[in-house]
Amino acid sequence: MKEKKSKPKKAVLHTAIYVRVSTDEQAKEGFSIRAQAEKLKAYALLKEWEIYDIYSDEGKSGKNIVERPDMNRLIEDIENGNVNNVLVFKVDRLTRSTKNLIELVELFEDNNCAFNSLTESIDTDTPSGRMFLKIIGIFAEFERENLVSRLKLGFERKVKEGYTLANYSLSYGYTKKKGQKVQKVQPEEAKIVKDIFSMYLDENKAMSRIAKILNEREIETKRHGKTWAATTIKAILTNPTYIGKVRYLGLDKDKYFEVDGRHEGIISEETFSLAQEKISNTKKTSRTKRPKEENYFCGILVCGLCGSKFTTHNYACKVDEHGEKQYRSSYRCNKKIYYNDGITCRSPGITHKKVEQAFAQYIEKINDFAEIEKIDLGNNSKKSKEQEQLEYIHICEDKLKKLQQRKKHVMEQYISEEITFENYKEMLKVFNEKYKRLEMEMQRAEKDMPIEEKSGSVLLEDIIFNLKENWDYLDNKERMLFLQRFIKKIVIRVEKESANSCIAKIEEVIFNAKTE
Repeated sequence: MKEKKSKPKKAVLHTAIYVRVSTDEQAKEGFSIRAQAEKLKAYALLKEWEIYDIYSDEGKSGKNIVERPDMNRLIEDIENGNVNNVLVFKVDRLTRSTKNLIELVELFEDNNCAFNSLTESIDTDTPSGRMFLKIIGIFAEFERENLVSRLKLGFERKVKEGYTLANYSLSYGYTKKKGQKVQKVQPEEAKIVKDIFSMYLDENKAMSRIAKILNEREIETKRHGKTWAATTIKAILTNPTYIGKVRYLGLDKDKYFEVDGRHEGIISEETFSLAQEKISNTKKTSRTKRPKEENYFCGILVCGLCGSKFTTHNYACKVDEHGEKQYRSSYRCNKKIYYNDGITCRSPGITHKKVEQAFAQYIEKINDFAEIEKIDLGNNSKKSKEQEQLEYIHICEDKLKKLQQRKKHVMEQYISEEITFENYKEMLKVFNEKYKRLEMEMQRAEKDMPIEEKSGSVLLEDIIFNLKENWDYLDNKERMLFLQRFIKKIVIRVEKESANSCIAKIEEVIFNAKTE
């Protein structure tokens, strides 16, 4: 694919000028609001920056930022994306507090906002300016690491005293009101926890089956809108909270520990121990995720009913003469698994054999690949369309240059006090809106430019011709490789033919190929 080269566009810096004086400073050093603002406006003009607004806190201390109205207005405009460059006369105009300075620099970085100081020559486009930010960043990282260390020590001490750390998401079966230190048993949920252990140990049900039963009973999980799954059931079966324990750093084996908690348990230690023994002795199995030779449609089948992918589902259909189970490959919609009746997909499952038959019928009926893909294969208008798009892009570029010149002229008028600041802001807003619309139009035109494909790509007509001629002669492995290479997805609709039988219909095949 040929790459289009475009000129790098200079980022527009919407600059906020921040000025501040306390009464004493203005008397002693002469750093008046007007004097600061005039110097900073001239500097912004020199750098060709757009002045978004001037933020002025007069007679305010630099010790904190809470009591400064315009500082808070500036922070709000940075967070809303209105400002992406801050210019001050000196760093101490921004704040005299190291803690506040670290917080402001982090705010600038999080919102991709540049920072410049006229007196100290701090400019984030220069090496010295970037070094300043790095030094501030080192202090910030030091503060964060100290805070994390203190928090970890506090959490560890809390667990050792028997309190749970699960403030955001308590274990299912418990509740804890704001201000309470000890979690309390929630009777309705506690009954479900006991049912889960009973179904797993006494009724010998698999975790996936337990999840399905709870969904069918429309039992809500701790997280609103979520459904039960095998992983959710396993998390409950392995949670020592239910025998009155609290644990620390469950994912860190080296630092993990359990102690007796201050809360009431829900099940006995004997029941919990039996569950752990059964889990450790149960052979781990996983659902097929990748296509194999016997189910080569895996990964490309899409449900025509809900749009989700189909996954493989192999089940035992008979026992052979040696007493070993024989499995049949089939597919079913992902949204049919584990979900309750209110949100599940209604599509039935379908055997691999029937999908294979449906696909064979589909490719046999293909007479005109242009109709199947609804693709215009003509190339007569390619050259003229490319010329039209290029001409339009050049027109947009010229308009953008003229707008930039007009914006610069308006800034010069404002600096020389020919127009008021309100008029300047109003005119600048109009120019920016036009600039944004033109940029979007130019990007759309660039996106619509005809693209020359790489040579050597396989043509769609060649794929379909070979597919029709050779599909029956391919073995399973060859079919799997063909589908992976040349087909993006197969949209399939499965319907009930009778009580015990389903039929599959291929609605659409999306090929991965060029058309000319």
